[in-house]
Amino acid sequence: MTKIFLSPSSQTGNRYAYGDTNEAEQCCRIADACKLALERCGFEVKCDKTHTMEERVAESNSWGADLHVAIHTNAYNGKVAGTRMFAYSKPSESWNCALAVFNQLAPITPGTSENLKTYPGLYELRMPKKLAIYCECDFHDVAEVARWIIDHVKEIGEAIAHGICDYYKVTYIEPGAEQLYHVQVGAFRNKQYAESFLTKVKVDYPDAFIVKY
Repeated sequence: MTKIFLSPSSQTGNRYAYGDTNEAEQCCRIADACKLALERCGFEVKCDKTHTMEERVAESNSWGADLHVAIHTNAYNGKVAGTRMFAYSKPSESWNCALAVFNQLAPITPGTSENLKTYPGLYELRMPKKLAIYCECDFHDVAEVARWIIDHVKEIGEAIAHGICDYYKVTYIEPGAEQLYHVQVGAFRNKQYAESFLTKVKVDYPDAFIVKY
């Protein structure tokens, strides 16, 4: 199973222009949504929301992550907005993966200044042992964009997960579309027999119930 390590920003001092919140708080929310989406699609996921950047990278490497994903929001001058994605180099698998995520994330974010660049100097791109990408999910120093981020963390997390699915050629499963597997322990033509058996089954499985086909 492919292992994805999510590393949301720990920068509590980066205040949002709206909502009395900060980059770390919102990026952790994005990471939570992304984790749920990735697990729904069949990935093994670890998300560290407490340690330093250096400790997270060490944990990611120790765990043997196939992909390390840094999740941030950006700031510049209170006017510029848009998705920014960074890869270690080009051409590379880091670039291909970042592009797949960019293609899902950029269209949904409100900013228009969007690009994908190489940035080999970033710690979370150069220190992971395997593949790494760096997401800047629009700019939090623009009030209307900050508000949008806060209101759409689930969609941002889903978009990142969707892009990762695209890169690994894994089918993206929409929320609520999970396959359920039913376990049947008996079938009876006589309703009384079914009810009697249900009473016995409920001793070990209290949520058991009768379905009529």
